[in-house]
Amino acid sequence: MLGATSLRDGDFVAVDIETTGPVPGCDSIIEIGAVRMRAGRAIGYFETLVRPERPIPHAIVELTGISDDMVANAPSVRDAVCAFRAFADGAVLVAHNHRFDMGFLDFESERIGCQPFDRPVLDTLLLSRRLHPHERRHNLRDVSRRYGIAAVPTHRALADASATAEVFQLMVAELLAIGIEDAAGAARLCGLAPRGDLARKLVLATSLPDGPGVFVLRDASGRVLYVARALRVRSRVRSMFYRSPDDRESAAVARTERVDAVRCASGLHAQLLESRLRARYAPPFTQDNERGRTMAYVRVDTRQPYPALTVMTRRPKTGVAIGPFTNVWALRRLVESLKEHYGLRRCSRRLNGGAFHLHCAYRAASACPRPCAGAVDRSEYGARLTAALSVFEGGHLRFKAVLQALRERAAMDLRYEDAIVHRDTLKALDKSVSSLEIVRAAVSSRGSAIVEVSGEDATVVLVRHGRVAGIVRGKTDSASLRRLRDRLVRAARRAFSPERMAEDVWALTNRQLRELFIVDGYRRHVRPLEVPLVSGPDELVEAVMAALSASLGVSRPAPSEALSGA
Repeated sequence: MLGATSLRDGDFVAVDIETTGPVPGCDSIIEIGAVRMRAGRAIGYFETLVRPERPIPHAIVELTGISDDMVANAPSVRDAVCAFRAFADGAVLVAHNHRFDMGFLDFESERIGCQPFDRPVLDTLLLSRRLHPHERRHNLRDVSRRYGIAAVPTHRALADASATAEVFQLMVAELLAIGIEDAAGAARLCGLAPRGDLARKLVLATSLPDGPGVFVLRDASGRVLYVARALRVRSRVRSMFYRSPDDRESAAVARTERVDAVRCASGLHAQLLESRLRARYAPPFTQDNERGRTMAYVRVDTRQPYPALTVMTRRPKTGVAIGPFTNVWALRRLVESLKEHYGLRRCSRRLNGGAFHLHCAYRAASACPRPCAGAVDRSEYGARLTAALSVFEGGHLRFKAVLQALRERAAMDLRYEDAIVHRDTLKALDKSVSSLEIVRAAVSSRGSAIVEVSGEDATVVLVRHGRVAGIVRGKTDSASLRRLRDRLVRAARRAFSPERMAEDVWALTNRQLRELFIVDGYRRHVRPLEVPLVSGPDELVEAVMAALSASLGVSRPAPSEALSGA
């Protein structure tokens, strides 16, 4: 095993590559340089230009000095990587920012049918950060200057590999001084895997699409372990195999035996799909921080002469329901504060004959207006209740000012525990009111279509009363636009039918509530093209197709049979 390689006299190969860009599979290697070391001295050098599959961008020519003419007769990527593998055989690789270099070398190795390079791979960037945490800069040029080495990084592969080799040899002395004797120990110091267990699974990501989408990690039995979205699915999944073996994502990767991916041309579609997959599979290694995971309501029991405010985690069937809210803790904190400030009942038991004879801690502590004992009349209690409920009807700013004054007074009087309570109540007020305002604004809207175009793909998300009512995807060439229109007509007529437009807009499921907040956040941060529902679904389709044609700069397709036959 390479992890047992001695730092004193083992074989190490410092490697550096130059590429046409940062993404393996999309960009190409154009140069590989390496230095083989043993017992503190260089024993071999490797240098080759590489013929890329596409022309070298001008910015890369300016940076490296490598032009298309220089690589015209160079070896192919396959031949160059095979030659480098032979040169590095049996040695521990060392790189400065190993994720970049190994990302390309591993990917190209997989494409030619080889396994990823053996681990551990050491990283002088990470070693510099661990050995010299007080230093602010750790790029190769600054690290080389700090160690006073002769080699100078020049953005050419062999020069940079030589600088990395000299830096590493000086770091070896520092590692030995703190008791680290082998490559596995140096890898653990950097938080890198001392073995190649994760790297061997890189092949699972080789054929994934390197565009935006959602991916799912599964174990040997098919169980979903992790769900996430990414702008570049393949790059994102591959990066997980280079992480520390101790973090949360690596724990999922260690059990992964299959990776599935769905390409999404629309950012909104990707967020919605990710949310639905997380809700469906509850993957154990995915942290779910979406708003709307839980639902809460304030119930006002109007059947009683002195209505109580009760927090419920499902929509009440009787009384007046206020909500839904998305944070149970915040709503309970807020309701308790409203009861205390406006003098409302603290209990929720039904007031019937003889109720006041029961033991009640609130009544005993004088923390309740005691309607059960006749201490407050119905009209006065009704006024208090109206004032409390006004907080949910636009009066929250007045209550917020009261809480701020109470917090400041408590702090001035050195009543810090009370100040903390008022601070938490202010947070609860903001969380509760903001979520309620978003829900109310969303459900009050009749409907719309969010239109996104990415390259040759178009995605239309239909939204009704804040709910995601349908998603239609298609291509943007002239022949495909007609088929897209036909599907959109059917989806719009379904989504905006009279029966569905007459739905109870407040009867939201947990999934609908989550997606309501996803759509709202996407609107505010991305500001996508959105077509409102003004009259009927057919008119909406016409407006969407007009918007699509305008964004694509093409003439509008003729009305389809599905639309003209309406």
